Amino acid sequence: MNKRLICTILLLGFLTWHQANSETQERENPIAVIKQQPGMCGIFLKWGFIGDSLCSGEHEYHKKDGKKGYKDLYQYSWGQYMCRAMGATGDNYSQGGETTRGWIDHFWDNPANRNYDISAQADPKQAYIVALGVNDSNNGRVPVGDVKKDINLKNYHKNADTFAGNYAGIIQRVKSIQPDARFFVVTIPDNLTDERRSPYNEVIRTMPTLFSNVYLLDIDKYGPSYKDPEFRSRYFMGGHLTAMGYQYTAWMFLTYIDHIIRQNPKDFEQVAFIGTPYKY
Repeated sequence: MNKRLICTILLLGFLTWHQANSETQERENPIAVIKQQPGMCGIFLKWGFIGDSLCSGEHEYHKKDGKKGYKDLYQYSWGQYMCRAMGATGDNYSQGGETTRGWIDHFWDNPANRNYDISAQADPKQAYIVALGVNDSNNGRVPVGDVKKDINLKNYHKNADTFAGNYAGIIQRVKSIQPDARFFVVTIPDNLTDERRSPYNEVIRTMPTLFSNVYLLDIDKYGPSYKDPEFRSRYFMGGHLTAMGYQYTAWMFLTYIDHIIRQNPKDFEQVAFIGTPYKY
């Protein structure tokens, strides 16, 4: 057997092993390998991003008196990085310090927010990412509530004023104007709150069981540790991400959502009809 044939056989064997190993890793952790490409996320052309400062590309800076300032830089948000990668459009329904109750007030009922008073009702999207909970869970600012008692699946106006009631209420409100939209709900990462975040994350994890077309991005379970000194040194500036940190987060979300779409192709075969009168 000549050397070229042996090398070819060895290379094919390595490639087969590498593919099998990658598939195993992906089954165990959908973002074990972060891909710097949109993948199947590109099937959505219009996105909405619902969240707080980390959804808004917020950066910290120092004022002349030495005190800290905070600025929402939407073009540096992970949502806008995602849109540029996909060639899609998207709107940030987010601002620093936002809670679930605050979001309903500031972006739905009477839009008054730092993103030019944008209204989440004005232009329904095909897909939404919901990344709220940091400010609700911080020091138990908003009671976590009870998923079974606080959510009225028939009338969101009857939901309790708790994290559970308001989080579900956000999804219900958006569904009222875009019934077939796809939602990707994001758990709270580990750096922003202490162990109190766990019950809030459990509420988020129940959303796909309560509503159709809702999928979980469990960053708390599968994502990097935001407490890791090396990760913070590379991607954080103070308590918020840097431009590189928001870009990394965009790639992480793209990788995760691409995985979900590829694992559930029947769920996504009619996304082109979202917001239209057409059905297959």
